Amino acid sequence: MDACFYSENFAFSSEEQMAMDEWMLLQTDKRSIFGFRVYQMVDTCTIGRNQKLAVIKERTEAYKTLVRRPTGGGTVFHDDDLIYTLTIPSHHALYELKLGDLYYEIHSLVNRVCKYFSVEAELYDECVKALPDFCFDSPNRFDLLSLENGAKLGGSAIKKSKKGILIQGSLAAGFQMELFAEQFLKELKKAFSLKTIQKPIENPRMCCHWRDFCNQFTSDEWNFKL
Repeated sequence: MDACFYSENFAFSSEEQMAMDEWMLLQTDKRSIFGFRVYQMVDTCTIGRNQKLAVIKERTEAYKTLVRRPTGGGTVFHDDDLIYTLTIPSHHALYELKLGDLYYEIHSLVNRVCKYFSVEAELYDECVKALPDFCFDSPNRFDLLSLENGAKLGGSAIKKSKKGILIQGSLAAGFQMELFAEQFLKELKKAFSLKTIQKPIENPRMCCHWRDFCNQFTSDEWNFKL
C-alpha cells in the first residue's frame, strides 16, 4: 500500500484547512492510500465536533478565527503548534483497531519522531474518566507528555467513517515543519509497511466536492450549531 504526502502550500484559511482534511479522507477512500500532511494555523481556535460553545466561549473569544473540526475531542488553541493530518483507508488493519488502540499506535509513532529530534516524551498511561474541554489542559490516555517537565506535548482527535479514518493531531514541541514531516513519513512507511510516498494527483480546489467542504466549515450552522 502507498501513502500520499500533501506538501503543497495553498495558503489556506483556517476553514479551508478543515476542508482539506476532509478532502484527504475522500482521496484515501477513492485511491486506497494513506494520506499525510503537516501545517500551521495562526490566531485560530479549533473546537471538537460535538463541543458546546457555551462551555468554552470565554476562553476562545480572544482568537480571530474559530472553526469546528470534523473530529471530536477538546478545544485547541493554534499559534505556534505543529498540526498533522493522517488518513487511513478502511481496508487497512488499523481500521479494525479499537479507537484507544489506534490512538496508542499513532502516538507511539509520533513519540519515535520526537526521540529522533532528542525530545524525550512518554505516553500517558492512566485511564481518564472525562475528557477536558480544552485539549492541552490535561492529558487523555496515551497523549504525549514531556519527560522534562510533565507538560502535554501532543494529542489528537479521530473520526472513523465508511471512507476510512481521519486523524487530526497537534504538537507543541517546536519542530521545524519540513524536518518533522520527513521523519514522520519515514516512521510511517516503516511501521505500516508502506511501499512508496506519492505526490497528489490533483489540486483540491479543482475537485467537484471542494466547494461543498468549504461551505460546511465556513457556515455558522456548522461552527455554532451547539
